Parts: sequence; structure tokens; C-alpha cells
Amino acid sequence: MNSVVMGGFYSSLNPNRLFAASKSPKPIRKGKSMFDADPTAATCRKSVLPRLLAQALLFLSAIPGVASAGNATLPDTPAGRLGSQLIRHVNSDNAVGIRKWAPTILSAEIPSADREAFISLLASSARDSGGLDVVDARSDPRQPGMLQVAVKARRNARQGLLVLTADAAHPDRLAQADLVAMDDPGLYAHWPREAPTREALAQLIRNTLDQLVRTNDFSGCVTVSDGARTIFDECRGLAERRFNVPVDRQTKFHIGSMDKMFTAVAIAQLVETGKLSWDDTLALRLPEYPDQAAKNITVWQLLHHTSGLGDFLVPELFEHREKFVDPVDYLDLIARQPKVSAPGGQWSYSNAGYMLLGRIIENVSGQAYSDYVQRHVFAPAGMEASGFDSLDDVVPKLAVGYYHEGPFSDAWKADWFRTLYRGGPAGGGYSTNADLLRFSAALRAGKLVKPATLAKMFDDEVPAGPGGYAAGFGDRASRGLHIRGHAGGIEGTDTNLAIVWETGATVALTSNEGPGQSWFFAERIADLLAAQGAKH
Repeated sequence: MNSVVMGGFYSSLNPNRLFAASKSPKPIRKGKSMFDADPTAATCRKSVLPRLLAQALLFLSAIPGVASAGNATLPDTPAGRLGSQLIRHVNSDNAVGIRKWAPTILSAEIPSADREAFISLLASSARDSGGLDVVDARSDPRQPGMLQVAVKARRNARQGLLVLTADAAHPDRLAQADLVAMDDPGLYAHWPREAPTREALAQLIRNTLDQLVRTNDFSGCVTVSDGARTIFDECRGLAERRFNVPVDRQTKFHIGSMDKMFTAVAIAQLVETGKLSWDDTLALRLPEYPDQAAKNITVWQLLHHTSGLGDFLVPELFEHREKFVDPVDYLDLIARQPKVSAPGGQWSYSNAGYMLLGRIIENVSGQAYSDYVQRHVFAPAGMEASGFDSLDDVVPKLAVGYYHEGPFSDAWKADWFRTLYRGGPAGGGYSTNADLLRFSAALRAGKLVKPATLAKMFDDEVPAGPGGYAAGFGDRASRGLHIRGHAGGIEGTDTNLAIVWETGATVALTSNEGPGQSWFFAERIADLLAAQGAKH
């Protein structure tokens, strides 16, 4: 896919944010890479985006010019009629009424946590939106029964995307339902399709960043290198809102699931030294893991999210966060979660798999995960401002994370109760843009793993979303070049590292607000960098 054309309802493609799952489609995309609002409900909306939803968002992402105002009508289809009911109740009911009515239109086969998460989204929409207007409604002919509806809040003009699929057997109920916040589709409407000059690109980035500040209250940093020199490096917003502490280039940000890249590199190093094999089983390298499925799960599958494992983001985790500090503390919790598929089957984004990889690193190296990564990844890359912290650690210059309780809320909330106790192999560490660019350079230069090992990491990628998933890295095509990296999206975090592999051009975006769509800004910049590279 040539992502330069991406526009319109692009906003929810983040592999690292959270989505409600449906009863039937196979999961393909996370929801968005790590953690959502209520520890007993929305937080458990795990991290997977069903295949049909991912494809629907790709369909919408190709729409070049969606109106940002107006009052479209919904089609006279099962999904359209259910969508009309839904919007009518959001516009007329209070939260209590929504909670009483909404279960009557949801299939009983949708998992209870996902049902509760979606109902909570509707309730918050009734509270915060002041009513919703339909901006646009589109069906994807490749996905019969699915309807995508762009909506706008009357109170503050915030936009959202509803993705609805009627149950074929019970057309008066939804088999799939999700509501996600969405940036203004016009944000990139005037971006060029061809490569601009360095100076024009820098000004384009600056103008768009300022627009994100005006419309989204963006807080964070964007750094862009064309492979030879830095062409943009600016920050906006507040690292701490209570005392109005501004963000600057030394501010450290939590980076969510971007840590999966570091975990994958650590595994590759151990394979390179002969201490580990890609095909080693979980049973061999993690004999303390209490699950018979371990004998059929390989390191390669864990790296590619094809192990069939579920996730550990369940109420038990958030009710007793202080008990889950190191990777070993998660083993029993992970083993007790339902499997998504058989090992080696479908792609299903799994934080659990990466937590187990972290424990494998500890067993094989004899070092704590954070110590190993600090010594063997961060140090050789020159990443002196990166690390892993616990909730009660005091880390100088580390930004406080903020989030909105619903897609149409204006109020910021601190993320203290929405994160893990300690960052680790699946996500939650911290870094800076400068360090992330150092990681990109060190990785491509062979300072972390040998070129042959690095090439192996991108062999046999698993199809996922607009591209593929390699060993710890996303990979998609743009202008005939590869854009590789990883995003992170949790409460208090919206980040992305996008590398144009053939040229070394790199975009790092870090933000202490999330989950959101700012990560996509980095992808759009990377597309223009790829266009520049394709010209030479």
C-alpha cells in the first residue's frame, strides 16, 4: 500500500490502542499496543482490533476528502437502523438510560468486558458530547453488514468513528461495535502527494503541529531526520499540568509498546550468540511457566504475535498492580487467560507474549530484563535518557501522562491509576526523541545485532493491517521503500518511531497524552520522507 494517499478516517489504525472485540471476526490489530479507562471494564478491552474492523479502517483511510461538517443520514440497513437508534439515545438519554437500553442491541455473544466497555463509551458520549451529528456514513463492499459512521460532538466539535456490524442471525442486534476518537479528517487535506523540499517539509510539520495544539491540545515532541541531518525538532505543551511545567527536548516520555522493539533486539542478540534459538519452545526456555501449551509455542511465534496467547490486561492485574513488578510475577496470570488460537495460527497482538519473552531473556542471560536492555541495547546505542520506572520512582524530567475519559471529553485526567506498576518487556518504559533516533541509527548500523541477524528479524513477516509485523517491528511499504518501527498508545502515551529503512530517514513522536491519533502524524511525515528517498 502506498500510504501517501491515506487520509479521511485514518485515525484509528494505531496498532497500539484499545478496541472492543466482536463475537466472530479474528483479531488482527491491537488496540493499539498497551493499556483504557476503567480497570474493571475498558482497560480489559484488550488490545486487539478484529480483522473486519482493521479492514474497514483501511477502507476509510483511503477516502481523500471526508466532510468535517454536515448532517448525513444513515442507510436503511440493519446496521444503519441500529446506528440511528444508538445516536438517538446518545442525544436524548442520560448515562443511566444509556446503560439500561444499550444491552438490548448488543449480541449476547460479545464478551462481557467488551460489552461493558462499549456501553461505557456510549454513556460518556451522552455526558460529554451535547449530542452527536452524523458527518458521514460509509459501507465497505468487502465487508457486508459493516457500517462506518463519522460523528461530531455538538458541544466541542470533537469527532469520533463508530464501526457497527449487525448480527446476521439477529439483525436487531450488533455483533460488532466500537467508538473511537478521531482527528479532524481535514488535518492532512492540504499535504502534498509528492516530496517537498527539506524547508517546505519542516514548515508543513510545524504548521500541522500547531494545528494539533489548537484542536487537540497536543503535548509532546516531534523530531525528524532525513538520514543526513535533523530537519525538524520541536516540542509543545506541558509535561506537568498542575504546575504548568513546559515540555522541552530533554523531557522523557513513557513510550508504551515501543519497548517491544527493544525486547525483540535483546532476543535477537541472544540468538546471535548461540544462547537461544528462534525455534526454541516456551517449555524449554521457561520451564516454570504453568501451561501445557508451552511445549507448542516457539520464540519466533511470540515475537510475531502468532503464539495464540491472550493477554494479561484483566481486572485482577489492575486490582493488585503492586504484585506485578517483574516478568516472573505475570506467569500464572498469563497462563490462566483464554487462548485466542492455536500456536502458529492467526496474528493476534499479545502483550502477554512479550512479557514471556522478557522472562526468557532473564533465564537465558542471568540478568534482570531491565538490566539486560540497559547494558546491551541502550548503552551501545548511546541511549542515556531511556529506562524503566515504577509508579513510585522519581525520574527527573519524566512527563506526567494524561488522558480523556471518553472520546468527546475535554477534561484531562492523570494516568496514575491506568498504568502498570512497572514498565517492562511489553511496554511502559520511557525515552526521549533523541534517544529513539540513536536507537534507529545504531540498529541500522549493526551496533546492536549483525546485519544478517537483523535481516532475519524481517523474514516471514505476518500480514497485519496496512503491512506486516516482523520480529518486534511493524513494516509497511511506501513509495517502494520500507517504513519500519513501532507505535505505543496507552493512557498518558501516544508515541511512534517510523524509519524509512533504505535511507535512514527517521521520525520520532512522543506525547504524554493518549491514547490518541498523534502517532499517525509520524506516519504521514515518514511517507513524505519515503517520497524524498524514492527520488534519489
